[in-house]
Amino acid sequence: MNDLSVGKFVPEQESACRWWEKLFDASDDAQIICRADGIALRVNARAARLFQMRPDDDGSISIFQAVPSPTRRKLGRLLQLHGHGPETLHSVTVLQNGTPSLLMDLEIATLAGGFSLIVFKEASRRLRLETHVQRLITAIDATPDVFLVTDADMRITFANPAFQTVTGYSLEEVLGRSDEFLRAPFEQEKVNAYRDLVSRGLEWIGELVNLRRNGEAYHVEATISPISDMAGRFVGYVVCERDVTVRKHLEDALRRERDFVRSILESLDGAIYSLDRDFRLTHANDGWRQLPAEHAGIHWNGAPEMGRVLLECVPDPARRAELQFAFCEVVGRGRAQDNHFHAADGHYWFMKISPWKDGREVRGLICSITDQTHYHELQSQLFQSQKMEIIGTLAAGVAHDFNNLLQVIRGHTSIVLMQTGLESPLRKGLERIDMAAQRAADITKQLLSFSRASDERRIVLDLNKVVKEASLMARQTLRGDVVVELKPAPKPVRVRMDPTKASQALINLCVNGQDAMPQGGRLTVSNTALELSADLASRHKLRAGTRFVRCSVSDTGCGIPPDVLPRIFEPFFTTKAKGKGTGLGLPIVQRVAEEAGGFIEVETELQKGTTFHLYLPLVEERLTPMNAPALAPLARCKGRVLVVDDVDLLRDFTQNFLQLTGLTVLVAGGGQQAIKMMEESPEPVDLVFTDYNMPGMNGLELIEQIAARWPKTKFVLASGFLDEATYARIEKCNTIILAKPYDMRAASEIVMKKLAET
Repeated sequence: MNDLSVGKFVPEQESACRWWEKLFDASDDAQIICRADGIALRVNARAARLFQMRPDDDGSISIFQAVPSPTRRKLGRLLQLHGHGPETLHSVTVLQNGTPSLLMDLEIATLAGGFSLIVFKEASRRLRLETHVQRLITAIDATPDVFLVTDADMRITFANPAFQTVTGYSLEEVLGRSDEFLRAPFEQEKVNAYRDLVSRGLEWIGELVNLRRNGEAYHVEATISPISDMAGRFVGYVVCERDVTVRKHLEDALRRERDFVRSILESLDGAIYSLDRDFRLTHANDGWRQLPAEHAGIHWNGAPEMGRVLLECVPDPARRAELQFAFCEVVGRGRAQDNHFHAADGHYWFMKISPWKDGREVRGLICSITDQTHYHELQSQLFQSQKMEIIGTLAAGVAHDFNNLLQVIRGHTSIVLMQTGLESPLRKGLERIDMAAQRAADITKQLLSFSRASDERRIVLDLNKVVKEASLMARQTLRGDVVVELKPAPKPVRVRMDPTKASQALINLCVNGQDAMPQGGRLTVSNTALELSADLASRHKLRAGTRFVRCSVSDTGCGIPPDVLPRIFEPFFTTKAKGKGTGLGLPIVQRVAEEAGGFIEVETELQKGTTFHLYLPLVEERLTPMNAPALAPLARCKGRVLVVDDVDLLRDFTQNFLQLTGLTVLVAGGGQQAIKMMEESPEPVDLVFTDYNMPGMNGLELIEQIAARWPKTKFVLASGFLDEATYARIEKCNTIILAKPYDMRAASEIVMKKLAET
């Protein structure tokens, strides 16, 4: 293109420029070849259409007609400066018929011979792209996520503003550095992995732990994507990171909360089942492993099956209907229900059915199942204990009234005996009456043992005598079809123990033997002195050869089944019908034996009978002397005594008895009358002899009131039963307690000593 004809652009060789013409004419952009003065010498088809020119319409049109005045001057200067490099005029308004029409970019390229090529390109596409890029940059700058761009050497070339906010580094501190400095040291393996992937044109997605400028660690989700040029060459990568530290902390908190709840569920003894609204099992804790295969009416063949309708695992139709009704009630009403189930095998099950709520919506059920058999047994034991307490209270009341009557009987008998000669034919009968009354007094002591613990009184006694006396007492309670046979040891067998507890243990064994013989039979009680065998001593951690007495109580009853035998000494365990036994007899016997340093053994055979062997250590000490009935006369006393008792028979006896000692006796039927008599008495009362149980004002209250008003008065309180709190109050009043029924001679000695106190 170096030859010009008049007003025309003529290629150097026509054939050589065909390819150029084809490209020129086929271009989608409007192209014009013009002189330095702006005269168009050649236009392509696109330019002809744009400016309404003909391709051969050359030399008559100036391109300056297609642009507004400001652009004409810029364009003219560029055309005149021939030899310069390519130039571009951006966003030029193109005129059509003198009217602004299009916004275009003008690219000016210099040709040989002083000619220029002007290419008109639509600016809208560029502007759209620029706008898109600008929006993208704005979005990247505005996002809280971190964006990094590296070059081919994997060094940072760009970072958005969020980078500085999140990491604490400024842009100047990181440009040209590898992003490796951001990562925690233990993340090096991941760094190597994503660098390898992006260098091969692959994307890496994962979590990383980064370090802020101040050294604080934080968690990010990262997407690292490779960047390639048009030729597919790797030119760097872009990193998009989102700080998920808060989310990770929340996830950790939720995990800890979930594990905490799961630990609670797994720690429970019972089974926990969660069900959806269709009663399908969605979760079960491990509590079912500790329960029988069938519990609360539900039966599993193996592990609970998730997704199975729980009611399908309830074989009993009645139980299934009961649970279905309860489930529907809880789902419908949204309120928990308690369900109790007594299984045929004796187990008591408790099922708590609670709504599984999501806000106000009931999503399903949570069923908690626990075995309450032991709790039910304890509850029954509590009821039994309360019944025993009531019986004890009743026994105390009966014993009190009975003691009053016995006091009258023994007292008057003793008075008559003192006035009867030794050779009188009546004396033997009176002595038998006194003996019977004494035995009745022993029975009342047994009754009182129900309501309070007896004082420990360990003495050396002959077990032969205890067996004899206990068997006599047992005969009073055993049925007539039970024959009692005694086989005492040939010589006294001395043991150290509380006589009351010894009698109680033997009576319990006798009653237990009777219950094993509902059709009657023989009860044999025997004592045998022996030395412990090596086997027996080893079982009870004692020394072989130690001398013991074996007290055996044998029955001819039904025997004890093998499955029951290990439990017979458990408190409150009983095989008797409801209301027929307390389950306390054998545990009491075992406790009595252990307190005395011994033990108990059992021999039993079904349908042949059972023998309980009570082993007690023998002692070489002398027998403790027992108080024999005294025949000495009553002690002589002097003074004024006020007798207070609401029972006329007892009041009259006490008056007569005290008068025999030489005392002046006043009597009152109650506390108020006694106080009135002391107020009106012309002479002071030296001693008040009062009963405890009286209506209106008891003996202790009477003593406290009199002591406050007449501090020199002395007191004797007669009673058959007092609790510990009453004992403590009485001790503060300097009062002697006389246990009824009392012996007149001992009572006279007590009164005499009390009156002699200063």
